[in-house]
Order: sequence, then C-alpha cells, then structure tokens
Amino acid sequence: MRECVGIESRYRRNRKAWEPHLEQSRNLMLDAAGRCAERDSVLIFGAGLLHDIPLADLLGMFRRVILADLLFMAPARQAAQREERIELVTLDVTASLPSLAEGNITLTQPTAYLDDPSISLVISASVLSQLFVVPNAYLESSFGQSDAESEALGQALVRSHLAYLGAFECPVALIADEAHIIRDRTGAETATASALQDVPLPPGGRSWDWDICPLGEIDRDHSVVHRVRGYAGFPKP
Repeated sequence: MRECVGIESRYRRNRKAWEPHLEQSRNLMLDAAGRCAERDSVLIFGAGLLHDIPLADLLGMFRRVILADLLFMAPARQAAQREERIELVTLDVTASLPSLAEGNITLTQPTAYLDDPSISLVISASVLSQLFVVPNAYLESSFGQSDAESEALGQALVRSHLAYLGAFECPVALIADEAHIIRDRTGAETATASALQDVPLPPGGRSWDWDICPLGEIDRDHSVVHRVRGYAGFPKP
C-alpha cells in the first residue's frame, strides 16, 4: 500500500514529465494486441494503477481484460464496477511471497494461467524491476539478509519472471525498467545502475527514457531517469 500511494503521489506531481513514457507503454501494448491472431482474454501483470494501460482500447479488441496485481487502487476498482468484462485478480506473480515472509528464499516457479486456453495475450507492465524491492527490504530488516543475499534473490526473482513469461504459449509483451540514471542540472549522467540486479534482458525490443524524478522532485541539482525496454513480441526460448 505504501509503495502504491507513493507512486500515485509522484505521478500527480510529475504527470507532464511522465506522459511520454506512459504513451510509449500504451502504444507498445496496442502494438502487441494488434499482432494477436486470437483475441479472447488479455492478462496484464502490474495493472493496479492503470496510468499506462490503454484500457478502453483493449476492451475494444478483447472479450475480457484481466488485471492482475497485489493491490488495486480506486480507478481499477471503479473500472471493474462499470464494465463486467474487466476482471480484477489479486495475484502474487512471484508465487513465492508466503515463503519469503517466513524467511525462506527458496522460490516457487509461478504457473498461474499457463493452462488457460482463453489467454490470448500476456502483458508484463513495469513490474520486473519491482519484484524484489519489498521482499528484500523486509528480509533485510526482519532476518538480517546481507547485501549479497539480496542481490542473489533479486536476480532469481527477475529470472523467474522472465522464465514465466517465456512459458506462455500465447504472445507476450514486456515493459521493464532496465537502468536507473542520475543526471545533474546540465543533463550529464553522474551515475548509472542496473534496475534488474545486472540480469540482462534479451536483445531487441525498443528503448526509451522515463523522466521519473525531474529536477526538484528529489532535490534541485539532480534528476532520475529510468531507461525502459519494451517488447511488443517478447522473445521466447
């Protein structure tokens, strides 16, 4: 809840700066949808805030839109109340949070919806770099997990999600933060870090910058940009 509220507050402060990224995300999703031979259900991981989801367009293209996330804010709940073809599903996309909550870092490979023939398209919407953030913070504070252990768990969660996406028989689209970049007032890059614990994404796709923290959001001298990579057709093994 704290993470969702924080993202929503930051969006409201920086809506204009975020719009190019959100538009890129929407266009990529519609590109992926347009490639689908079958258009029964579209399954979207990480859809809780809806800002980057072209919901009306997807409803016009698919029989059903399944929004899957851990938590849904009011706009998603209201959309589902207005339109019966929208289904909200509370889903742990890692399939591992119960064991992680007990300090057990052995992951369970997710299988939700893999055997559902109605799924015509899967979209992973900007969740890949978030999968390990809260689990690692919790394990570090509650179980004394080391930095090295946090890095290893983050890498495992990223690889698990990529393998999960690759296991779907239907087309898959992926949008993911790839790098976090700090810039000074002149726009020069002063620091860059992997957003995925150094796990590489497949070649291809398209890349753009998300101006997530413009000057003044954190301080007057630095801005933060997320380098994003998107695949309208995620390459499978």
